[in-house]
Amino acid sequence: MSGYEKSAHLYDLFDQKENVEFFYHYASLAGEVLDIGAGTGRIALPLARRGVKVTCIEPSPSMRTEFQRKLDRHHDLSQYIQLIADKASTFTLGCTFPAAFLSGSFDHFLDDEDRIKSLTNIRRHLDTKGTLVFDVFPGLMVNSTLFPAGIATIGNKEYRRFVGEKVLPDNRKEILLVFEVYEGDRLIERIEERSLVGIISRQGIHRVLTEAGYSLEKEWNNYDFTPYQEKDPLLIVEAIKKS
Repeated sequence: MSGYEKSAHLYDLFDQKENVEFFYHYASLAGEVLDIGAGTGRIALPLARRGVKVTCIEPSPSMRTEFQRKLDRHHDLSQYIQLIADKASTFTLGCTFPAAFLSGSFDHFLDDEDRIKSLTNIRRHLDTKGTLVFDVFPGLMVNSTLFPAGIATIGNKEYRRFVGEKVLPDNRKEILLVFEVYEGDRLIERIEERSLVGIISRQGIHRVLTEAGYSLEKEWNNYDFTPYQEKDPLLIVEAIKKS
């Protein structure tokens, strides 16, 4: 996952989405899954603890380092997890899976060419009628100045996160992440990360799914399986590989 090259060790402090049970719903039915853009293993490791085999694709060296550190502390999970350095559009495994997940990764496909190439490659790794599940923020074309986006405390250190967004040409957006680390009132570290995300409408998502060989099955607006309504900020897609 791009945008955390210098701050991957802080990722889990602020990514507190309650979506593990949501993805476990699909993983429990499948028994074995692909986790593409697996990051630090925030979803894959809890699935592995429940006996699900997870093949993880992650392009970021810093994210893989954090993932591997967790695995090194929990050797019993290694039999359930395979961690592969690659990206969605190019990984090749020579086998197929009943389900694949993209959590927090679809937005990092910057244009339709990348989306279709990635979705097609994932489709190639799915069983017949295999399931693809991903979340995305459709059509959010807004600028925002740097604003507070979370505080976490570990020991005597306080970690603060700030986020800013700038809309760019060609349906792209630059995300600025700033992390500040304090001991008491003293700022001891400041980290800036910049990344690009692609902007796509709900209709555009439907179109690229069709072009990549999927059938749209369901759409949710939250990880509690609430049906999606037009203009909801979060879209969660369940799609099926066409025969």
